[in-house]
Amino acid sequence: MKTYFNHLDIHTSHIFDFETDCYFLEPMHYEKKQTRRIISQLIEKLKIKIISSTKPTESDNYTHIKDITITSNHTDFDYWFALKLRQYQMKLKSISAFLNYHLSYSFRNNRSKFNNFLELVLLQYQDIFFNKKLTKTVKKYRKNHLSLTERKNISNKIRKPRTDYNTFQLKMLKHNRNYIKENIVNFMDIWFALKKENFIDKHTSFENFKAIFKNQPIEPSNRIKWIGTNKELQWFVKYLVYDSKKVVYLDKDIWLIAIQCFVKEGEKEFTELQLRNATGNKLDRKEFLRTILNRV
Repeated sequence: MKTYFNHLDIHTSHIFDFETDCYFLEPMHYEKKQTRRIISQLIEKLKIKIISSTKPTESDNYTHIKDITITSNHTDFDYWFALKLRQYQMKLKSISAFLNYHLSYSFRNNRSKFNNFLELVLLQYQDIFFNKKLTKTVKKYRKNHLSLTERKNISNKIRKPRTDYNTFQLKMLKHNRNYIKENIVNFMDIWFALKKENFIDKHTSFENFKAIFKNQPIEPSNRIKWIGTNKELQWFVKYLVYDSKKVVYLDKDIWLIAIQCFVKEGEKEFTELQLRNATGNKLDRKEFLRTILNRV
């Protein structure tokens, strides 16, 4: 059987090969009347031509198939996705790899959107393309990997900091209250560079920027709007707390303190998990942040 389990992208030629094998080899997992109907649909959708051969060295006829890679922006993506998923009835243990791949590459790790998509695919095609075992396996995947209701309730519940800090606290301010004033040029350079390089919003006031280093209560409306990535904010915080050790060590509260200092674009709140588990690998941006913050 031409199953192409190692090819996680959706290719029309692979699907046609598989359905043709199902029809002629009659595997027990697939009903012949069903595969005949699918093959008829494929021939119509792909405009497949069965061409007779006149050369004695060739077989009596051959099939001309246009191989198309189906991506998520294709009009009938759900149909092709369902046909590709149908192949995994013969290898249920490989379903997770296929679904994880499309969660990442077709849905950009948008779990909610992918969860809704799979729900609709099952409703649309489970009585047409899938057997009960495959449907059960996909439902189990959705429950274990995509059902976010309980997780959201946990992650959105902000725990109280174990420390008494309102923002980050520069260590030098403990010994010299005029430290920022005496180094005002350096802090203005940092503020300007962070705006210029699109780490913080260009409308950020210098007064609000200074406040995140003074351990003073900040009004939610005065928090810094971070327009860089979550990973870049993580690098920002880790450099100050762990690498340079220029601010007071906050142990596990560093992300809660960061949330009290920063908001996303659109005034959206960060969560502790988003900052702690942020991913990204643009190391040139990381090094650039280090260069900027080295002047603190």
